[in-house]
Order: sequence, then structure tokens, then C-alpha cells
Amino acid sequence: MKKPWLGIWLLFAALFILLGTRGLTEPDEGRYAEVAREMVVGGSWLVPHLNGFEHLQKPPLIYWATAVCFKLFGLNEWAARLPSALAACGILLMTMGITRRFWGEERARIAAIILVGNLLFFALARSLTPDMLMAFFITAAIGAAVFERRWLFFIMMGLGFLTKGPMALVVPLCTVAGMHLARDKSLPRVRFPWVRGLGLSLLIGLSWFILLALLQPPLFEYFLKYELLERFASTTHGRSKPFWFFIPVLTLGFLPWTWLVPGLMRKAWSKFRAHEITPAHGLLLGWAVIPFIIVSLSGSKLLTYVLPLVPALAIATSACFTSVRQVVRIAVPALVIFLLIVASAPFANDALKQQASVRSLAEILKARPDAASALIFSSDLRAHGFSFYLGRLVHMTENDADIVMPLNAQQKSRLIRENESAAVLFKNTPAYGLVRSRRFKKEFEGLGWKAIDRAGDFVLVSNADLITPSSPP
Repeated sequence: MKKPWLGIWLLFAALFILLGTRGLTEPDEGRYAEVAREMVVGGSWLVPHLNGFEHLQKPPLIYWATAVCFKLFGLNEWAARLPSALAACGILLMTMGITRRFWGEERARIAAIILVGNLLFFALARSLTPDMLMAFFITAAIGAAVFERRWLFFIMMGLGFLTKGPMALVVPLCTVAGMHLARDKSLPRVRFPWVRGLGLSLLIGLSWFILLALLQPPLFEYFLKYELLERFASTTHGRSKPFWFFIPVLTLGFLPWTWLVPGLMRKAWSKFRAHEITPAHGLLLGWAVIPFIIVSLSGSKLLTYVLPLVPALAIATSACFTSVRQVVRIAVPALVIFLLIVASAPFANDALKQQASVRSLAEILKARPDAASALIFSSDLRAHGFSFYLGRLVHMTENDADIVMPLNAQQKSRLIRENESAAVLFKNTPAYGLVRSRRFKKEFEGLGWKAIDRAGDFVLVSNADLITPSSPP
């Protein structure tokens, strides 16, 4: 048993190799890291803050997990991404357990290798977003249902909801429905305490929202209407995509195993028509197919929404192989390629444009002798990694602050209003700013601001040449 288990440990290790080498990408990694940093520095763990403004757009569990890692391991990229990597390891173990339960040890190891060796799972296991943590709780809930740990099933769904919202309920419930519909009707069914259990899930999942809304009653409408109903049913959040959006996402994201999926779909359809669907088949259909249709119907779509379905695809695809050796021949080259991409990522930062890391620009700024006393701002962009790497709050444009709560005087003093130009506003104040390339050429360059350096589409600007002894500060 030692040799096969050594291979599984090597799969885990692949998720941690070079985990902290590249800078935090924008806007997501920079945002989540900065919220967690402000929790550690400011001590406000109940109400997340982003650049000093209350940030209530997401449930707080990912912030709490990241802040704990910062407390333990310092403010760095490795610690920032550690919750996702650990969550991925947990998903691996649970995927193996579920697969072993229905198909045996060999299929369990094959499924684990396929799961680690696909592009979407590998990439998100190394990214600071709430998606992998939510997928962990979803997979844990499904595992609890498979092994009839009924109360654990509801607790895991509640924690998933507290990580990223209602998909943490949708996927496990669809999975249980699939197993139930495919069960042998002559056998007694497993009974779940649905009313009390779902009540517990909602109590856990909504606890933070309810507590904040009780403290600030206007937040009831904000949470219910804007963050829940409109996010799913409308295009308010600017994430509208066509119905078929997730088809190419999974086609690319499930590489190098995508070529096996059409054959699996044909077999599944054949079994369905022949009424040969077992509870194991029902589990996979409920886990992958129904949620896929639901997210495709959603008015808001992101690439990461299909991540919770990937373990089911890995389990299904494991049926295409008869031995671990066969799947390793594909997985190892894929993992090598993925790791080479990770290793080269810092050298390709500029190619990421608006998703580039601003770490290098922050390091340049921190090295300048007047940085501590200068005014720092970001203009018409969302790159909160700038604040994270500087370790300080910055002035920012009002549209990018996501203001929900009334502002205090200190918060107002750091806002650049919609009708104000940072290039004009700070012309006579020693200042450094982060702007986009196009805005630099349009507003700043003509007024004498200098570009110190660039990273992707971001430009670090300074007005040092404009400040003269006769210019009042």
C-alpha cells in the first residue's frame, strides 16, 4: 500500500509547488488579500473592509480563512493562496472516498489523478478566490450524503453558503435528488431531516448577513435584492453571458481529459434510455448535469461557477481507464506543463494586461525616499493588491469603492469624486498614483506627470517634476 499512497502524496505536493512565486493578480486576488490584511491589521473581523471602506459584497469565510493564514505565516502570496490549496487537498480526499464507496480503490486513485491533472482545478487550487473553498464544502456535503452523515450534510452546505452563496445548496441537493431518483425502489430510502436540516443550513449560511442586517437594517434590502436575487436573475452585475458560455469553459478547463467527455455522454444517455441508471450514476448526473443547466440559466456567469462540478467529471472520466498507469501517462505531462506555466508566470506578467500583478510597482514605490510622506492614489481601476503590497490605504475614485454604508470623515477624505480628475486634483501635492495606460496618456501625461514604471496595463505615475519650492503643498 505504501507505493500507491506515495503517489497520492505527490499529487498533494503538486498543488503547493511554486504556490507563492507569482504576484497577486488583479482584481480578484488583490481584493481578497487586501480585505484579509485589513482584518489582521485593523481587527474588524465581523465587518470586512477594503481600502478602509466597508466591503459587504461577499460572505466573509474566505476572508477569515485568509486572515488566519496571514496571522500564522505572514503577509505573503503563499499564505494568501494556502486556503485554496488546502481546500483542493480536501476535495481530493473526499473525491477518492466517494469513488471508492461505489467503484473501489483503483478507480478512486484514477479519479484523484484526473482531478489534480485538469487545468481548471489546478489553476483555482493556486488562486486566492472563494471558489475552491466553496467547492470543498460542496464536495464535503456530497460525501456526507453518500456516507449517510445527515447532519454533517446540512452543516457543510451552510458553511458553503457562508463562503459564496446559494450554489452551495443547489449542487448537493441536486446530487441527493439524483441518487434518490435512481435508487432501487424495493429498498428503503435514506431519510434526511429536511425541514430542520435545511433550517440549520440557512441559519449557518445566513448568520453573518442576518447579524449585520440587524445592526444596520437597510442592509436587509441590499443583501436580498442586489446580492442574491439580482446576481442570479439579472444582468445588474455586468456578468451576462450566453446560455452556452460554460460549454467552452469546461471544454478548455477540463483539459487534458476533455476528449473523453463526449463518449461518456453517449454512454450516460444510452443507460438513461435503457433505464439502467444506478444510484451511483444518479449521483454523478445530479452532481454535474442539473447544476450545469442551472448555472447556464443564471443571469450572472463567471468562469469559476462550474468548479464544484469538476470532481463529478473526474469520477465519471475515471471509468475510461483500467489502471493507474494509463492515467499517469497523461496526467504527468499535463502537470509538468502546468507547473512550467506557473514558473514562467512572473516573466509574463505584462501579458495579463488588466489582470497583471502590481507587486513590482508597489516595490518600486516603497523604495523611494518620499513614499512614506507622499499621497498615494489609484484612479479609475480596481487593483487592491497595490494597497496590500504597500501596507497602507490609498485615495481612490468613488466608482471603484463599492460604497454601501454611510461614510465617515476619514473615508470621505480619501475619495476622488466622479467629476474630479486625480491628475488635476493632486497636481500640487507630492503624490504617486496607479492608473491605466490609456488614462495616463489621456489625462496625466499632458499635465506633466511622469510614468515611473509599468506592469501590464497599470502605470505608476509621479508628479515630482511638477512640485517646485514655490508650489504650495
